Amino acid sequence: MTLCPLLQPVEATDDAFWDQFWADTSTTVQDVFALVPAAEIRAVREESPSNLATLCYKAVERLVQGADSGCPSEKERQIVLNCTRLLTRILPYIFEDADWRGFFWSTVPGAGRAGHLDEDGIDDESRPLAESLLLAISDLLFCLDFTAQSHKKNSPDTADDIRSIDSCEYIWEAGVGFAQSPPLNYIHDINRTELLKLLLTCLSEAMYLPPLL
Repeated sequence: MTLCPLLQPVEATDDAFWDQFWADTSTTVQDVFALVPAAEIRAVREESPSNLATLCYKAVERLVQGADSGCPSEKERQIVLNCTRLLTRILPYIFEDADWRGFFWSTVPGAGRAGHLDEDGIDDESRPLAESLLLAISDLLFCLDFTAQSHKKNSPDTADDIRSIDSCEYIWEAGVGFAQSPPLNYIHDINRTELLKLLLTCLSEAMYLPPLL
């Protein structure tokens, strides 16, 4: 994985190009941090800002799609993890630049589903990038067979199936209202950790603000 191709002009509609950044099934978080150095991220930020913005938009869009679908397939889960790792690596270099700080709360022109209203009656196209990302992370942290243990032999395939699930199936540990912890699952713990790292990164903007004198 490298961001060097982003230094050349790229069409935002070239899905095959953008998909290369999260399609690799063997990429680990260590790979992302080793193969995407800070100097490379800053170079793309300064020389090809529109490409860096598109990369972030596309990665967030993939997370939103994964949250909406429930990540039923291994391929979708791997894409979500790759996008999570990439955003965890890139976002600090967006926060450190004063000219980019507003980007995180900007809307995504044409990237949403025009005319599509979510369950709160909000048009997807009008939702800021940060809000879309944080909502997707929240949903993915309680996604059956990805970050939460399913008690059924077959995973839910449709929205109706998901709505029929008892809320206790989404828990990580025993607590109020549910006394029994779900079985330990090492893979679920790893996936939760990846998403929590991204959530912490999203909330770390204050670390990059100049000190008040």
